Amino acid sequence: MKNQTIVVPGSTANLGPGMDTLSVAVQLYTRIQVTDVMPSRPDVLETHFVDGAFTGENRIETAFRRARAFFGVPAPGVRIEVQSDIPRRAGLGSSAAAAVAGLKLYGALTSARSDMEWLRLASDVEGHPDNAAASLLGGMTASCQFEDGTVTALAWRWPENVHLIVATPDVPLDTGYARSVLPAVIPYRDAVFNLQRAVLLVRALESGRYDLLKEAVRDRWHQPFREPLVPALRETLDLALPGLLGVFLSGAGPSILALVDSHEDEVAAAITGIYDRLDVSHTIRRLRVHQPAEPPG
Repeated sequence: MKNQTIVVPGSTANLGPGMDTLSVAVQLYTRIQVTDVMPSRPDVLETHFVDGAFTGENRIETAFRRARAFFGVPAPGVRIEVQSDIPRRAGLGSSAAAAVAGLKLYGALTSARSDMEWLRLASDVEGHPDNAAASLLGGMTASCQFEDGTVTALAWRWPENVHLIVATPDVPLDTGYARSVLPAVIPYRDAVFNLQRAVLLVRALESGRYDLLKEAVRDRWHQPFREPLVPALRETLDLALPGLLGVFLSGAGPSILALVDSHEDEVAAAITGIYDRLDVSHTIRRLRVHQPAEPPG
């Protein structure tokens, strides 16, 4: 067990209309390396963050403790080092990746569990299953929580010729706050609007009808209410460029994701230009999808 490494991808969720349901795993990773195992100190978890001091909730430990309480099996004490290139509070699944990593660490120290068992626990920790499903399964995922609390998800390959450009402003946005601005009730017409586009999005990607993606990623459930919290969202949603297939908020934001199948340089430059005009510092990432059963990066 010593020196074992656990690697979990980040993710982008919602994909426009698919709130708390659709997600895609991306090639940004949280890595845990076990540096010491201490059988004489059961259930002790000592964490060193390689990237520097960590503030806020440690979802690795939260999920580890949740699994310990749920399964009731003590784990040997362990020291770990954590490194992550998933930006925090950016809408790229950092907390879900950390939760999945904590669950997998517990499993490595005790006994293996199924992805669906981990998904149920990760959903309890996260409050919703979409990002965790992508981190567990890879590729594009659709998740569903049953009325009895059971959670399931299906994963399939993302089209290789559709790439991701992610713009992250230097304005961290807490997911809890981003949820607090959402309405408690959705009008019937808006519910139908999103349902139509979520189904269209899945089928358009499957069938290669990329000309439909700009319409398929439109949303009325969350993006209009989060727009005041996200610099450049409206301007980026309005972009029309060769190779640009669609734009949407990544998760709860503040990252914005553009789908492209060509002209990546031009699209990235146009997005950068918007942030520059607004005088908002930001990072542009060109990402690929972490496909199902793909070895971690």
